[in-house]
Amino acid sequence: MVVLKDQVSLIRKKFGQEAISRWRDFSFILGYSLNVDDEVKIELNPDRPDLFSFATLNRASEVYYGSVIPNDIKFGGSNDSVIFKKSAMNLRPYFTVFEATGSEIRDHLDDLIDYQEKLHESIGKGRKKVSIGIHDRSGIKFPITYQGMDRKSTSFTTYDGFNGTAEQILNSHPRGSEYGNLIKSDKLVPIISDDNGNVLSMPPVVNGITTKLEGDTSKFLIDITGTETRAVRSAAWMLANYFSALGHLISLPDVCYESRDMYYDWWKVSSVRLSLSTVKGVIGAPVEPKDAVNDLRRMGLMAVNDTYPLKIMVPGFRDDIMGEVDIIEDLAKSIRYSEIPERSISLPLSGKANAMNDFSDRIRTIFIGAGFQEVMTFVVGAPALYKEFGLLSSYEIMNPKSTDFSFIRTALYPGLLDFLKHNKSRGVPQRIFEIGRVVTADLERMKACLMIIGPKTNYATTKSVADAVIQRISGMRAEVASTSIEAIIEGRGGVLLINGENVGIIGEIHPRHLDFFELNFPACFIELDLDVLIRNSGH
Repeated sequence: MVVLKDQVSLIRKKFGQEAISRWRDFSFILGYSLNVDDEVKIELNPDRPDLFSFATLNRASEVYYGSVIPNDIKFGGSNDSVIFKKSAMNLRPYFTVFEATGSEIRDHLDDLIDYQEKLHESIGKGRKKVSIGIHDRSGIKFPITYQGMDRKSTSFTTYDGFNGTAEQILNSHPRGSEYGNLIKSDKLVPIISDDNGNVLSMPPVVNGITTKLEGDTSKFLIDITGTETRAVRSAAWMLANYFSALGHLISLPDVCYESRDMYYDWWKVSSVRLSLSTVKGVIGAPVEPKDAVNDLRRMGLMAVNDTYPLKIMVPGFRDDIMGEVDIIEDLAKSIRYSEIPERSISLPLSGKANAMNDFSDRIRTIFIGAGFQEVMTFVVGAPALYKEFGLLSSYEIMNPKSTDFSFIRTALYPGLLDFLKHNKSRGVPQRIFEIGRVVTADLERMKACLMIIGPKTNYATTKSVADAVIQRISGMRAEVASTSIEAIIEGRGGVLLINGENVGIIGEIHPRHLDFFELNFPACFIELDLDVLIRNSGH
């Protein structure tokens, strides 16, 4: 979720007294949450990055309720020029710029910077795919040049006063430490500079001080560089939409490319064909073409005709729209789902419960009846939890956000022991269970695990529980084959067998593992393989 927060008094100052109530009504259309006390807090779904600012969300709500016309951005020409040199191609090969001119930014400055960073994190993937530079245009002498320059001999002062060569900035400035690894060349860095030699920015790392934004800035230059065309186009359009929402005029400088293969038409508007049959198939009811045109207009989408098939123009800042069904989703939201007539779904077959889900529910009822409480742990966890028992996985999560969520579990009991570790304050005895999927021997399997911890817990009492629950499940008594298992004290557990088939393991946790999980009482567990047990249950 993406969160927007600001003080109520500031929101009303920027957007008017009625803005908050309008946003609350609009939340029922788009499906975001809004809470108000001393501050306004809005939680947005990640599929609409064009709304990740108060300014653009406010404009979208005004369009829906008809107080302003849809934000059809008009691009004007500019007398300024930009030179894009080949030396930058191997660094960040995609580049575009635009200018925005209007009133002083003032109270919207923090919102603008916040929106820039949200775009960096969402469509920019931490500036890897796209980075955005926003500059005070008034101090720039054109033409500006985007090129690769020597990192050891290029010097400038960053927006926050750090002076040094590009290499020193990459090594010592906080932004350099964070984003310097995105520049793959050992010799060159991407630099945007003006005709006086002032460095505007070193994307994707840091801006220079010459064009630092202030509250009275009214003329802006925005540069967008990146490694993926769609991300660069989306970011450029979203920033243009932001400034347009504030009433700024957008103009496009003339960009001179050293080679024709460097050229991209970043500002072309795409279109989607909308047919009546698809509308009926998705929504379940026909929508008159003129109604569809008006409803889509309220969502900021313009049609060029009023008969099916409709040609819908899709502005570049609507990154979420990739086809006809996405347009229909906006149409349904505009109509309101509650206004779409209900109808019975006719299917050529009868459904029934999945056998394993039904079996799991039956086992869950038995476990709860035996006095156990259900818990749920993560399918992925910290490798150390499983390596403690010598458990290995055939798969791993590539580039995990955290190593605590990088190991795909192969058993349930390590997760339950970790659960007990974090719930020691709850007292003992504790009787818990989990039913969930694991991956073993390249197969996904359903397992169930019971665990007991307490001062009087031992193998004998756990075996009596196993006998009772397995008798209820299968109508048979399980035998225990003594086997050496890493997790279990030797001689106090083994493999559970029904008709000679392995249906799970049972045992008392070895003290060294209890120490690893910082547990002070004996613990025992039963882990059952439901894919095997279901065959012996007559289910």
